[in-house]
Amino acid sequence: MIRKASITLLLAQLPIFLLIFLFFSFEVVVNPISYLINASGHVSIIFLFITLFSSRIIFLKKFLDRRILGLTSFFYLIIHILFYYFDNNFILSYMIDDLINLSFIQIGYFAFILFLPLVFSSNLKAKIILGNLWSSIHKIIYLIVALSLIHYYQVIKADFIYMYFYLLLSLFVLVKSSNIQKHGS
Repeated sequence: MIRKASITLLLAQLPIFLLIFLFFSFEVVVNPISYLINASGHVSIIFLFITLFSSRIIFLKKFLDRRILGLTSFFYLIIHILFYYFDNNFILSYMIDDLINLSFIQIGYFAFILFLPLVFSSNLKAKIILGNLWSSIHKIIYLIVALSLIHYYQVIKADFIYMYFYLLLSLFVLVKSSNIQKHGS
């Protein structure tokens, strides 16, 4: 168990180094804050998928801790939101205006809000207290993935290759989930 947690935490820290590198490589990118917003969003989505795959692929199940992966996805979501706030100079009126007028911001916030029950119930004590309800709450991850992909789709302008890749991953998760439910493994 300690080994799984150590490997997962190591994996979780790798994107931080990438984001730090991107932060100090401003001359490479025209709009570095926008680039960091996009990069942290990608990392959060990738960790969402790794979280889903970690219960479906034996190799990942053996070496990765699913709870830490989910919390890592949330951590990068928080970084994504903080970069967005930074891009808006933490001016609340700008962010409220975006929330009212931009559907991709609304969908992003909705996904964030749906993520909160998963984060707060991701410990053993909450799992015991919630009983069977815990499993139902954690199925919200599928809605979060769908909303995250819609959010991403509405943001992108031309680079659809990642979107196609994410959709392919989603299809794989759905197929694997249906096989698990049919066969019980």
